[in-house]
Amino acid sequence: MRMLLAATAGRRPHPAPLAIARGGVIALVRETDTTSLEIQHGLRALADHAGLRLLDITPAPAFGRTPKAGRVKLVIATTPAVSLSAQRCAAAWNAPVVLPGAIDPDESLRLLLRPEPALTVAFGDGRTCTVLQAAHFAGHLHCSTASGTFAHEARALAVSPIPGGMLACAVSEKASPIRPLREPLTVRLSTPVLSTVDGITELFPAGTHRIGPARPLYRIVFHNAALKSGDLE
Repeated sequence: MRMLLAATAGRRPHPAPLAIARGGVIALVRETDTTSLEIQHGLRALADHAGLRLLDITPAPAFGRTPKAGRVKLVIATTPAVSLSAQRCAAAWNAPVVLPGAIDPDESLRLLLRPEPALTVAFGDGRTCTVLQAAHFAGHLHCSTASGTFAHEARALAVSPIPGGMLACAVSEKASPIRPLREPLTVRLSTPVLSTVDGITELFPAGTHRIGPARPLYRIVFHNAALKSGDLE
């Protein structure tokens, strides 16, 4: 964080701002292991010195439990085990995220903000959360878009984010074609169904939920990483 503070002084903010000024919030997503505690202590000292607030998030929130937060300018994950949670938090708060191993203090600090597509799940009870990779639902469900171009009574549904939208496939007696969708998908569940979201399996609650495109997640990566479309220096 000390390197980032020095590197961002006086810069114009990016679309996902990497501009850390006094009064801003640094969010730390961590476990309770020794390494995480050491990082927490070090970041708190840096934040206090820079006039920033450290938002300490432990345990890492499960899917559907991302807390509300404001003025977050950077999210840091202490270990690979909390990386998914940290990325969901970053996407929800429109803040860039640093994952373990992303920054080498022995290298010059030339970084990129890398946008990656994501989806937002709006639960029927008012909660929201982010899908970073893919979500699969197995059980009786109805899914449809407002335009009606995609509407199925299905026994399974798979969605994954793509730039500007998502890929969706519903399975009934036969699988529907994989369709790119640019509009939200309403999913109605009369009973809970088994779901696998970003590799984690659990019951998805009954109700009417909406899945749609979210703002991109911005990861901080080294400048010497292979450039991709949309990368910001």
